[in-house]
Amino acid sequence: MTNDEQTIDIRNYFQIMMKRRWSIFSVFSIIFISVLLYTITATPIYQSTARLVIEKENPNVVSIQEVMSVDASTSDYYQTQYKIIESRTIAREVIKRLNLMDNEEFFPKTKETFLTKIKKNINQIKTSVQNSLLSLFKTNNQRNEQEPEKEDREFRLVSMFVGRINVAPIRNSRLLDLQFNAKNPELAALIVNTLADVYIEKNLETKLQAAKKAVSWLHERVDEERKKVAIAEHKLLAYKERQGIFTDFSSDVEKITAQKLAKLNAQVIDAEAHRVETETRYKQALALKKNPDMLDSIPEVLRNDLIREIKQMEVNLYKRISELSKKYGRNHPKMIAVQSEIDSLKERKLKEIQRVINSLRNEYQVALAKEKTLLKALTKQKQETLELNQKSIEYGALRREAESARHMYELLIKRFKETSLTEDMKTGNIRIVDSAEVPKYPIRPRKKLNLFLGIFLGLSMGIAIAFTFEYLDNTLKNPEDIRDYLNVPYLGPVPTFDLDRENVEKPELITHYSPKSTASESYRGIRTSLLFSSADKVPKIILVTSAGPSEGKTLTSTNLAITMSQAGSRVIIVDCDMRKPKVHKMFNLSRDMGMSSLLVSDDLESLLNDVILESGIPNLDVIPCGPIPPNPSEIIGSQKMNRIMEALGNRYDRIIVDSPPVTAVTDSTVLAKFVDGVMLVVHAGVTPKQIVKTGLEQIQSVDANILGAVLNDVDTGKESYYYYQYYYYYYGEDGDRKQKSRRKKRSSKRYG
Repeated sequence: MTNDEQTIDIRNYFQIMMKRRWSIFSVFSIIFISVLLYTITATPIYQSTARLVIEKENPNVVSIQEVMSVDASTSDYYQTQYKIIESRTIAREVIKRLNLMDNEEFFPKTKETFLTKIKKNINQIKTSVQNSLLSLFKTNNQRNEQEPEKEDREFRLVSMFVGRINVAPIRNSRLLDLQFNAKNPELAALIVNTLADVYIEKNLETKLQAAKKAVSWLHERVDEERKKVAIAEHKLLAYKERQGIFTDFSSDVEKITAQKLAKLNAQVIDAEAHRVETETRYKQALALKKNPDMLDSIPEVLRNDLIREIKQMEVNLYKRISELSKKYGRNHPKMIAVQSEIDSLKERKLKEIQRVINSLRNEYQVALAKEKTLLKALTKQKQETLELNQKSIEYGALRREAESARHMYELLIKRFKETSLTEDMKTGNIRIVDSAEVPKYPIRPRKKLNLFLGIFLGLSMGIAIAFTFEYLDNTLKNPEDIRDYLNVPYLGPVPTFDLDRENVEKPELITHYSPKSTASESYRGIRTSLLFSSADKVPKIILVTSAGPSEGKTLTSTNLAITMSQAGSRVIIVDCDMRKPKVHKMFNLSRDMGMSSLLVSDDLESLLNDVILESGIPNLDVIPCGPIPPNPSEIIGSQKMNRIMEALGNRYDRIIVDSPPVTAVTDSTVLAKFVDGVMLVVHAGVTPKQIVKTGLEQIQSVDANILGAVLNDVDTGKESYYYYQYYYYYYGEDGDRKQKSRRKKRSSKRYG
C-alpha cells in the first residue's frame, strides 16, 4: 500500500467521525457525565491495612510434627490460610466483639421522606397480612417470627463483612496484607486489627484443640498398648516354657546347628564310600574262593605275612623234592615226608586265606553298620533342625510382636509427654508485623482515574458506535459505492442546497437563477459526463429515473435540461411521470394538455405544437404530463411513443424524459426502449443499496443503455467526502468569497 492510499484511508476514517460527530458527542457526554456524577456523589471508601507474617515452621520447643502434621512450606497451606481469614466464622467473631450488628456502616439509617414512609407502611401491611396467615397454621413448636428476621440480618451482615475483606499476599515472601474497606476510616483500622487478632487466636486455638484431642487420644492408646505389651510378653514366656527354650534363637545357635548337619552329612558320605569299598573287596574274594589258584591275586592275601612265609616254605620244599627226586623215587619216605609238609603248608595257607576273607566280611559289615548309624544320626539331626526352625519362626513372631508392642508403647509415652507439654504453650507461627493505622485518604472514588477513564471510555464507545452506524448504513454515499456495487459509470454529484434559503426567485431552477452556484457547477459537470458517456454517439434522448420516490429525479432532469440549453442546444423536457407529475410545477405551467394527450390522439402532428410549451428559458421547451390516464403503462408502451420521440428528435438537439421510480411502477422500464440512454438518480445516504440494485436490474433486463448514475443531495461540508472537490466553488456572483454554513437544513421541496 502506498503513502497516498494510507492517507486516503486515514482521511476517510476522520470523515466518518466528523459525519457522526453528534453521535460521538452524545455517547461521550452521557458516559462522561455519568462518570462525573458518580465520582462527585460517590461515598468515599477508606482502606486500612495490617501486615502479617506466616512462618514456615511452627516455633514449638518440642517437636510434635507427627501429632500436628501440618506442612507450612507448601503453597496450598498458604492458600488455606487466606481462605480461613475470609471465612464466615472469623467474620462472626469480629462482628460479635465489635458489636457491629447495628452499626450504621453496614445498615445506614434511611432518611424519612414521603416515599420511604409509604414504602414502610406498605411493608408493615404486608408483614401484618403474612403474620395473620401464618397464625392460622401456627404450632407450639414454631419459632418466634423475629428469629428468622434476625438470622437473615446476621447472614446479610456477615456476607457484606466478608465481601469487604481483601487478602493480598506479597510475592516471594511469607508476608500478606490484610485489608478492609469502610466508609469510616477509624472503623476500618479497628476492624483490621481485630480481624488479625481473631485470626491469630483462632489459629492458635485450633492447634491447642488439636493438641488436647491428641493428648486424650494418646492417653487411651497408651492404656491399650500397655495391655497389648503385657499380653504379647505373656504369650512369649508361655511358649518358651512349653517348648523348653532357655535361650534366645540367635545366629550362633543357627550356625552351630548348620555345622553339625554339615559334619554328619560329610561323615555319611565317607561311611558310604568306605562301605562300598569293603563290599567290593569282600564280594571279589567270595567270587575267587571257588578258584584257589586265583586267591593269591587278592590284595589282602598278597599282603598277608603268614601266607608269604608259607609260600616261601613251599618254594623251599619244592626245591627239596626236586633234589630228592633225582636220588629217590616218588614213594620214597623222604619224598613222602616232604610231600606231606607241602600238603600241610597248603592246608595252612587255605585256612589263612579263609581267615582273610572272613576279615573282609567283618570289615564290610562294620562299614555297613557305621553307614546306617550315621544315616540315622543325619536324619535325626535334620528333623531336629526343622523343628528348631519352626520353633524359631513362631518364637520370632511372638518376640517381634512383643517388641513392636513395647516400641509403640514407649513411643506413645514419649508423644504423650510432649503433647501434654504443648497444652500449656501459647506460641504460634503467625504474628503481626505492622498493625493497621487510620487511613488518611480514600481509595474510592479515584477522581482523576475515573475522569480519565470516563473520557477514554466515552470517546472509545462514541467512535465505536459511530463506525457501527457507518457499517450498518446500507446506502450509497460516494462514487466508490456506485462503481463497485452498481458497476455503472459515475456521472457526478449534486450538492445539498436549501430550497428555502436560496436567495433566488425559483430555487428549484438554480442553474438558471444562480448559474455560478456550486449546484449549477455540479449539473454542468453531469452534462459533460453525459455528452462524453459514449465514444461512438452522443446520446440525444435521455431518460432520467430513480429507484425509489423522492430521490430528486425531476429536480435533476429540469436543471440538466437547463444546463444543456445554456450550452446552445435546443432542448425539450418531457414529463412522462403520469403518476405524480411535477415538471409543470417547476416552470409554473398548466398540464391541461401534454404527453397523455399526444398518446391518445390520432392527429399527432397538429396536436404536437399545442402541447409544446415555452419554459421562459432560452432554447428550452416543455411538454407537461397532461391529464393523468387510468392506464399509464399501456399508453406509454404504445408505438405512438416511438413516433413522438422521432418527431421531437427532428426538432430538438436534446430530449430529457422525466419518468416515475423504477421499483414503484414499470413505466420507466417501458420507456427505456424508446431512448438512447438511461440516467439513474440516487439520493446519497438515503436510498438502500439493494433497492437501487433492484431498480438497475429491472432497467438492464430490457437491454437498456445505462449512461450512469448521479448522487443527489450530497453533503459538501468540511467533514464530507466531497469537501475537497467543492471548496473552490464557494464564491458569490460578484467574485467575493461567501461564508457557507457546514450545517445545512434539508428541505423536502428540492426532491421530485
